[in-house]
Amino acid sequence: MEREIYSLIQQYDSIVIARHKNPDLDAYGSQFGLYYALKEKYPNKKIYAIGDTNSQNYFQDLDVVDIDTKKASLVFVLDTVASQMLNEEDYIHHAKLVFVDHHQNYLEIDSDYYIRDTDASSTSEMIANLLISFGIEITYDSARALYMGIIGDTGRFLYSSTTSKTLLTAAKLLDANIKTQEIHDLIYLESFESKKIKNIFFNDIQFTKKNVAYRKNTQEFLDKYNLDANYVSRGLISQMSGIKEVPIWVNFTYDKTDNKIICELRSREYQVLEIAKKYGGGGHLYACGCSVDTWEETDEIIKDLNRMVKR
Repeated sequence: MEREIYSLIQQYDSIVIARHKNPDLDAYGSQFGLYYALKEKYPNKKIYAIGDTNSQNYFQDLDVVDIDTKKASLVFVLDTVASQMLNEEDYIHHAKLVFVDHHQNYLEIDSDYYIRDTDASSTSEMIANLLISFGIEITYDSARALYMGIIGDTGRFLYSSTTSKTLLTAAKLLDANIKTQEIHDLIYLESFESKKIKNIFFNDIQFTKKNVAYRKNTQEFLDKYNLDANYVSRGLISQMSGIKEVPIWVNFTYDKTDNKIICELRSREYQVLEIAKKYGGGGHLYACGCSVDTWEETDEIIKDLNRMVKR
């Protein structure tokens, strides 16, 4: 399959690279890691990176591509196969469609090729190894993006998803002379004001009788502190991690852009993915997400998680 996909890359003069909406570092890293490598290898091809943007975009502006261009293009969709996580217009128009993902979900969308590796730490790790297998040079910009994606999904190599293959892949990216200290500072250094927000967030965490920790972030909360929904949803959920008494923690954040409530579910030992899937989402066994329409539905999720601990 890899040889066939490489043949498609060589064949098409127009390549569109998409990923899931509300992107995290792995979504961005895999997207721009592939984008920069292909731009360098094929300067005469039209390569596009498309999708929404947020505060984790440490790269560049996204492209806007018309339907006719997409219909004549090889389209990659990275870091998800769940339809709920995608904007349909990003993948519905294509000449050939390729999905690359490392999550537990199975593909819900008709495609020409689907590369799935649930043992990979990240889609960025997968893209790095695909480029190596293709014999396509991983340039400085590509290596920087892919490294950022890997550390984002492995928690700087702390999570159990980190394998020897992950570390070997990261080592190959370091050969491109990327500046790891600058990368870590860019992502993880924060202002004093940000520390204060985290303290406010932490002080209002609630708990069920089974010590499922949760937090509901309304539009009022976001407006009061001038916060971005994606930052609150993904950037603050880690404030509930590492508490010995808490086996599961979940963060609910209203996103006015989609008029949805983003739900981020995490656990050390319980496979919360089954709950995320129940509400149309997906992800990893112990770190996943979904979106719902009402706060009443978030109460149902809390009940489901509480029952999981009881079980």
